[in-house]
Amino acid sequence: MEIDNLPIISTSGIAVDIDETLSWTVGYVMEQMQKLFGNPENISVREMVAKYRYTQNVPYWQSEDALRWTKENRMSNELQRALPLIENADIYLHEIHKIVPVAAYITMRPQAVLEGTADWLRGHTFPEAPIICMPDNIKFEEGIAWKGTLLGKLYPAVKGIIDDNAGLLKHLPADYEGIIFVYDHAQIDSLLNAVPCKDWQAVYEEIRKRF
Repeated sequence: MEIDNLPIISTSGIAVDIDETLSWTVGYVMEQMQKLFGNPENISVREMVAKYRYTQNVPYWQSEDALRWTKENRMSNELQRALPLIENADIYLHEIHKIVPVAAYITMRPQAVLEGTADWLRGHTFPEAPIICMPDNIKFEEGIAWKGTLLGKLYPAVKGIIDDNAGLLKHLPADYEGIIFVYDHAQIDSLLNAVPCKDWQAVYEEIRKRF
């Protein structure tokens, strides 16, 4: 994947993902979708997240109406502002920022929700850093490939990322030398420098070992 107009990184450090890393986006969205589109398994939001992880994996939410709703809300600044914070993410990221600066927030969110995303980060007093959203010409389904390619291009200014999506590892360059701190995972099978971190305390401890 070609990437034009690489963002300028003024401070060398580590990147941070947002959805499911800082904000519990999927939990909030699944709660709304259970009300709107049903919950035939009669399971809690947390059980649904544990089973499917992302809304696109829930088999009974693949109707045109459900897909249209998710697409429209992906473009909603108001939804971004309403998202719940993952417990202690703000506290630990400030401590991490003292060890290695947050160089950028890199998200698969579209450019259209940059304003709502910035408001949410400021509202929770996260460290200030550029927000890199996915370009409008990239389809959502191609977002993870875009992110992997981007991280390869930004290294070594961006030395790695804290990200919940283990699928990112498949889209990094084979010779990528950065460190991927895979949040909310107890184990990872990868030839790259991937560090599983079950929670934010583990992220902090692993970063402290390496920087």
